[in-house]
Amino acid sequence: MSALNPERIAQCAQLAMLFELSSSPKPGNVDRCHDFEDIKFQHFIASAVSSYPVFREAAFSGSSFGRLLLQGVFAWKEWNLPGNTHFGSLVLMIPLAMAAGRPGSLRDELSAVLERSSIEDAVDFYRAFELAGARVVEVEEFCLRDPHSMNDLRREGRSLLDLMRLSQGHDLVAREWSTDYARSFGLAEEMSSAIEALGISQGVARSYLQALSEEPDSLVRAKFGPAVAEQVSLSARMALQDRTFEAARSLDRDLLEKDINPGSTADLVAAALFICLLRGLRF
Repeated sequence: MSALNPERIAQCAQLAMLFELSSSPKPGNVDRCHDFEDIKFQHFIASAVSSYPVFREAAFSGSSFGRLLLQGVFAWKEWNLPGNTHFGSLVLMIPLAMAAGRPGSLRDELSAVLERSSIEDAVDFYRAFELAGARVVEVEEFCLRDPHSMNDLRREGRSLLDLMRLSQGHDLVAREWSTDYARSFGLAEEMSSAIEALGISQGVARSYLQALSEEPDSLVRAKFGPAVAEQVSLSARMALQDRTFEAARSLDRDLLEKDINPGSTADLVAAALFICLLRGLRF
């Protein structure tokens, strides 16, 4: 794939976030049919729109990942957004935008972008994580909530990719970084076929159910524990068998009632949709 125009890359990224947001039903997550009590549909729209300059700069200059991530999170504060909207999506999609702006194949360039991550990227990631109010499973080494972790990173010379590799066993986003986005690219192939068959909204919704059924969501695990995360995946697997999406709508109501939101899976879907759009998906 030849390098795309930075404006086109940023448009693809923004559309991926907006299509993921508006597709329905996506059990447990904000979509065009319902809000959360504290974060609304319009907050996610503002978050996606505010990210455009970040993706454009990522594609145009290849600026450092950590600085771009901080820029994206700071933009939310300028719009007074009440909490974490697209943190995981930014972590996954900024490297894709950086890779798409380079002349080689998307997968090869992405691997090079990830390998070039630095200690400063890791430190900025910690800062952005705290600013965004994101959630992950608690760990002993380099805990994201430990104020001493940034000093530990500097002392040991750990890059952001090193940090992601340490976390890949319990975090979906970290696993993507650690495997050159193997799951995102695989999901993108399935998503293209689903969109062709069902249209953009139901095609994305089906891909979301597929991803959720295959692996427990790490945000659900962080908030509710592994047993609940496993049960949500099992329920998604059952809902996937219903082509009418009624089972998915029922699961959506159930998860919303319990305040269970598989947000990491939504981030994965946004990244896969970004890959589809970069590869020429039209609708």
